[in-house]
Amino acid sequence: MQLRSEQLIINSILLSPSIIHDIMSVISDDMFVTAECKLIFTAIKTLYISGEPINLITTYKEIGKAKSLNKNNALHDLTKIHSMFSYVDRNDLDSAISLLTCESIRNEHIDLGSDIIKMSQAIDYDPKNVLNTLQNHILDNKFKSIINKKNYSNDDLLTELDAKMISASSNEGINGIKMGYNRIDTITSGMQPTNFIIVAARPAMGKTQFALGILRNASINDDKKGLFISCEMDEVQVMKRIMSVDSKVKGYSIKRGKLDINESRMYERSRKRISKAEFKIVAGAFTLADVLSLVYKTKLSQGLDYVIIDYIQKITVPGSQNRTNEVGEVSRKLKDMANDLKIPVIALAQLSRSVEHRTDRKPILSDLRESGDIEQDADIVMFLYRPNYYMSQEERDVSPTIEDGYVIVAKHRDGELEDILLKFNPQIPSWLNQNEESDEQTFTQSSLTANNDFDYQNSQPF
Repeated sequence: MQLRSEQLIINSILLSPSIIHDIMSVISDDMFVTAECKLIFTAIKTLYISGEPINLITTYKEIGKAKSLNKNNALHDLTKIHSMFSYVDRNDLDSAISLLTCESIRNEHIDLGSDIIKMSQAIDYDPKNVLNTLQNHILDNKFKSIINKKNYSNDDLLTELDAKMISASSNEGINGIKMGYNRIDTITSGMQPTNFIIVAARPAMGKTQFALGILRNASINDDKKGLFISCEMDEVQVMKRIMSVDSKVKGYSIKRGKLDINESRMYERSRKRISKAEFKIVAGAFTLADVLSLVYKTKLSQGLDYVIIDYIQKITVPGSQNRTNEVGEVSRKLKDMANDLKIPVIALAQLSRSVEHRTDRKPILSDLRESGDIEQDADIVMFLYRPNYYMSQEERDVSPTIEDGYVIVAKHRDGELEDILLKFNPQIPSWLNQNEESDEQTFTQSSLTANNDFDYQNSQPF
């Protein structure tokens, strides 16, 4: 059956060259087991790539150029195959393509199983090698796009569009996962499946706190399943910050473990909410393979609605010799992952020092550190900017805009760009909507009193 399928596919191309576009999208020369058929298909592929006409004569000549021991046999088989079928039914062709694909996947799995058995039986057996082999097979499987590929009709797409419109119309125009920042949700319609969202800023601008605000709304308020991957802090440190953002209890109060009666009540209320929320925190030093494996595993085993990664430049690609290429590879794979799993992926990113050399210090897209690929791959790029960060202590003491912080939507593949005014409470710290209260009493400038345990310049209480 394998040989006949290979022959039928080759003959179909020779009889109807126009179908080659459909075949080349799902069939590759390494799927062919028979050496002669593989050589013939490789010749046809070469003609296809070069834009040459494909027929018996041109294919015969192309095979003649090959330096293969199977060349003469392939030439003989080409003539034989061409006379085997005078007409090929489309159903028969589809069956042949399906068989060839399935057999190729089966052979790959057999080879994978053999490799794992050999590694498991080796004297120097290391379980990490087996795990890495399996992870690489899952992440870089050349057949994954074929196996998971779905063909949507126009009716299917229109039906899905209708569902999104109905969802948006009944939910204030938002059909994705709400981030909790009202104006951002309005212009983006929430985080959409396949979105790759970059949140970038200079150090100490509040990137992590902004991301935790998204987590708070998505998982604690709206019961979405989330994964927070931290490359900078351990799990308990992240939980401290989540607790502070949700409870509105000041960060340094939690750090000291000294809460007043009101803070204790707010803390306990948030503790109950967070204990029931469906999000997971994972911290450590991560390679790209580690991140991809973790996300895929979580999605398949527990379900997953969104991912937040803090931050993209901390993820490494072993063996990479160029930092810019390394960051670019991470960016591309994260976007591919968002597309594959149909979930939004939010990645935090550092900006280069060039932003410090401008008078207004407002970030622009060229400030994205180490790789323009991040800008290219992202569906949305948002910059965080707090003018008061660059003020002296004396200026902050008298500034009426001490709370002002901006989210600059600098790239939006499917919508408008805007500089969105929010508030930043440095004592918690957290980002808030303009009309949002930072605790049970309105946050005012008078509450910004000096504290020896807190560095207002860097806004990092933990």
